[in-house]
Amino acid sequence: MTSPAAAPVRTDRMPAGIPFIIANEFAERFCFYGVNAILVQYMIQFLHFGDAKAQTWQALFKAGAYFFPLLGAIVSDVFLAKFRTIISFSIVYVIGCFMIAFSTGEASMVLGMLLMAFGTGGIKPCVSTNVGDQFTSANAHLIERAFSYFYLAINIGSAFSIYFCPVLLADPEYGPRYAFGMPGVMMAFATLVFWLGRSRFAVVPAAMSRPGLALPGFLLVFFAVLAFTVFVFTASGNNILLATFTLLASLAAVAALFLKTGLRHVLPPELRAWLERSLTGEGLRIVGKLALLYLFVAFFWSLWDQSNGNSWTVQAQSALMDKHLFGFLGGVAGFEKLAAYEMLPSQVQVVNGIFIILLVPVFTFGIYPLIGRFWTVTPLRKIGIGLFVTASSFLIVASIEQRIQSGEMVSMWWQIAAYSVLTAGEVLVSITALEYSYKQAPLYMKSFIMSLFLLSTSVGNAFTAAVNSLMIEPLQATEISTGEQTWVGLANAADFVTGQKIDFAGDNGITVSDGGGKNGPLAGTFLVAEVDAGGSRVRLMDKVSRQSVASSGRYVANASEVSTYALVGPVYFLFFAGLMGSVAVLFVFFAAWFKEQTYVREDG
Repeated sequence: MTSPAAAPVRTDRMPAGIPFIIANEFAERFCFYGVNAILVQYMIQFLHFGDAKAQTWQALFKAGAYFFPLLGAIVSDVFLAKFRTIISFSIVYVIGCFMIAFSTGEASMVLGMLLMAFGTGGIKPCVSTNVGDQFTSANAHLIERAFSYFYLAINIGSAFSIYFCPVLLADPEYGPRYAFGMPGVMMAFATLVFWLGRSRFAVVPAAMSRPGLALPGFLLVFFAVLAFTVFVFTASGNNILLATFTLLASLAAVAALFLKTGLRHVLPPELRAWLERSLTGEGLRIVGKLALLYLFVAFFWSLWDQSNGNSWTVQAQSALMDKHLFGFLGGVAGFEKLAAYEMLPSQVQVVNGIFIILLVPVFTFGIYPLIGRFWTVTPLRKIGIGLFVTASSFLIVASIEQRIQSGEMVSMWWQIAAYSVLTAGEVLVSITALEYSYKQAPLYMKSFIMSLFLLSTSVGNAFTAAVNSLMIEPLQATEISTGEQTWVGLANAADFVTGQKIDFAGDNGITVSDGGGKNGPLAGTFLVAEVDAGGSRVRLMDKVSRQSVASSGRYVANASEVSTYALVGPVYFLFFAGLMGSVAVLFVFFAAWFKEQTYVREDG
C-alpha cells in the first residue's frame, strides 16, 4: 500500500541565495538611479544640450531600459534561464556604464546609454521573479519578508546614489568620470556578487532543453534586436513615437507570422511551444487584458518619470528656486550649518524614496481600511484615484514654474510638496498594477508578463520624449549682437515673453562668459530677459542665474541652429496635467466596463 507523500517540513531558514540577490539588487539600483539622476544635468552642463534635447535623450534612455525587458524575458524563459540571463546582460550593463563615464561626446554617450538600457532591461524581468523561485512550500511563509528586504535594498541603493552622484558631478575635482564611474563600479560589484552566489540559487530551467543551442539562440536574438532597434530609429528620422510603435508592431507581426504559418516549424520545439502557450488561447487573453490596463498606466509613467531626473530636475536648476531647505533656521544658535545647507537640483528626487517608505504603511494600514468601511476599495478604483492624484501634482509644479517665470523666488519645499502628491499617486497606481501583474501571470510566463508591465513605462517615456522633441520650434536668427549684453534678432521677437526658453546649437561663432571667468560656446538653453521696443530683438539671460549674458565673436548664421518651445513655461506642465486628467476620466469608464472578478488568476 502506498502512503501519501509527507508534507514538507516547515522551516524558518531563508534560502541561501537570497542575500546574494539582495546585495546584487542594492548595487544595481545604485548604478541605474545614480546614472539616471545626473544624465540631464550632465548633458545640459557639460555637453551644452538644450533642455528639451536633454530631456528627450533621458526619456529615451528610460524607454529603452523598460522596452528591452521583452528581450530579457524571452531569453530567460526560453534560452538561458534567469541566472545566465542576469549574468550575460549584467556584463553588457557594466560596459555601457563605463562608456558613458569615459565618453567624449554625444555619439559615445548615446552608445553607452543604449548598452546600459539593454543591460538593465535584460535583467529587469528576471531579478524580482528570481526571488520567488528560491522558495518552496516549506518556507513559502518567508516570501513576504524576502520581498520586503528586496524592496528595501532598492530604496536604499537608489537613495544613496541619487544623493551622492550629483555631488561628484558638481565637484570640479571629480566631475563626470567619477560621477558615472562610481555607478559603473557598483554594477561590476553587483555582477560579481551574483556570480558568487551561483551555487546557492534554486534554478527554474528555461524552455530550451538543449544546452548547445541556448547560447547561440541568445546571441542571435540579442544582436538581431540591437540591430533592428538602431535601424528603426534611424529610418524613422528620430520620430520617437513612430519608432516605438514600429518596434512593437514588428515584434507582434513576427510572433504572428511564426505562429500562424509554416515558419513555426523552423523554430526550436521549446520556443515554438512557449510562443503557442503564451500568445494563443488563454495566454493571449491574459496578455490582452493586461495590455488595456497598461495603456492607462503608461501615461502615469510619462508623468512620474519627469520627476526622476527630467523636467522637475530642470526646474530645480533655477536660481529662483531656493534650495536652502532649512534656511528658516538662520540666526538660531547651533543650526548655522544646517541653515546654510543647499540641496543640489539633481538630489531633490531622493525625497520620492523617502515618501514611498512613509506612505506605503499609511495607505496600507490607515487610508485603505478607513475608506473600506464606507466604500469597497478595489484595485481598479485605487488606480483610477491615483491617476487623478498624479495629475494634481503637475498642477503644483505648473504653479511653481509660473512664479519662476515671473521672477519670483520659490522655496524648494513647494516642489517637495508636489513630490509627496506624486508619490501618493505612485502608491495607488504602480504598486496596485504590479500586484495585478504578478497574480495574473501563470508560472510559465511570469517573466514575460512582468516585461509587459515594464513596457508601460517604456511607452510612457517614449511619449514624453516625443512631446519634448515635437514641441521644438525652429527659429531664424537674423543677427546676434555681442558685448556686455547679447541680443538676438528674430522675425517674431514680439511674440516672446520674459522667461521663455531659446536653444542654441551648432558652431555659431559666439562665445559667452558665465561671469566667473569661464568661457564657452553659445549653446544650450537660455532665457529671454526682454524684448526690445521695436519688437525685433530679444536680450538673453542665463537660464540658471538669470543674469545678462556677456558674449563675443561674430555670428555665423549658416552653421547655427536656433529654436524655442511651443509649450512655454507652465504650459508644459499644464499640458501633462490636463492629459492625465483626461486619461483618468477615461479610466473611470474603463473600470466600469471591466469585469474585475475575472481579472485575477490563481495558479496552482
